[in-house]
Amino acid sequence: MTNRKDLIDDALLRPGRLEVQMEISLPDEHGRLQILDIHTFNMKKFNKLDKSVDLPKLAHETKNYSGAELEGLVKAATSVAMNRAVKMEGKVKMDPKGMENLTVTMTDFEYALINDIKPMFGASTTDLSLYVIHGIVHWSASIGHIISDGKLILEQTRNGGIISPVSLLLQGETGNGKTALAARLALNSSFPLIKLCSADQMVGYTELAKCQYLKQVFDDACKSELSCIVLDNIERILEYVPIGPRFSNTVLQTLLVLLNKRLPSKHKLLVIATTSYISVMEEMGVSQIFTRTLAVPQITEIKEIEVINNHYKFFTEEMFESLSEEIKENKILVPLKKLLSIFEMAVQVS
Repeated sequence: MTNRKDLIDDALLRPGRLEVQMEISLPDEHGRLQILDIHTFNMKKFNKLDKSVDLPKLAHETKNYSGAELEGLVKAATSVAMNRAVKMEGKVKMDPKGMENLTVTMTDFEYALINDIKPMFGASTTDLSLYVIHGIVHWSASIGHIISDGKLILEQTRNGGIISPVSLLLQGETGNGKTALAARLALNSSFPLIKLCSADQMVGYTELAKCQYLKQVFDDACKSELSCIVLDNIERILEYVPIGPRFSNTVLQTLLVLLNKRLPSKHKLLVIATTSYISVMEEMGVSQIFTRTLAVPQITEIKEIEVINNHYKFFTEEMFESLSEEIKENKILVPLKKLLSIFEMAVQVS
């Protein structure tokens, strides 16, 4: 048995040696329930498992948990329960009566699930949540259309069986909110495995290391029945610079191959990517690979600015009316991020 087949010499994998190779995938909900039953058997036997513990519910909530991670969850919940029997009186002491009456409750499992044990092939919701901490402002009908189209693409990924992987490219000027929209769509999917892949995670990597990292991300996605990968700022991942122009062809070819790679049977993948250089992506042949391309617009009208102001409460109605009078004659074309920065600076001055 091994979890690193790539490290085994090819000579050992030739026919006549280890010719039969079987991959053990992540357990499904029924399998997770059986694993939890095994690891809580002794608790039930000695009446240490509280009646509130709902193992089928835990099996449903622990999507993409491996057997070892489920074992760790049971141990972590036991540790949480044992902490209730500890006395902090000068020295750490165990309460004999507390230990005798100790039971592991559903609350202990929920605490361990949230704070202690995270699946290796789970959803990177913490990283993505940082991009939508202030929510998504529907300042234009285009934003609503992008969210609606995104939902259709999510359903296509979940229920479709012909196109795989399904991919979406969000393009627009820097600061338009592309990453926030990509993060929101990924979080809305509720897929068991969600991975954020951005250039800041590969700072200092060589071209070869970047290729290996990208391959590992896509390989991990193949281990889950439903997966979502967010590729933020493709041009930064490709090391694109308009002076020259310069980019990493090795990383580009790797990305093109991975985006076209067919998934194993019953495995589905959604790739959401963002770019600020759509013309460059077209020349490189990247945009043509994506199933759908959606444009994220800039702010062009006073009423759009008003919607944003009403959401963030930068100015009072009187102040905003005065501001509108000053700028209504000027042509407006500004990214959302820059507008928010200008408003924050104006608030400090006022």
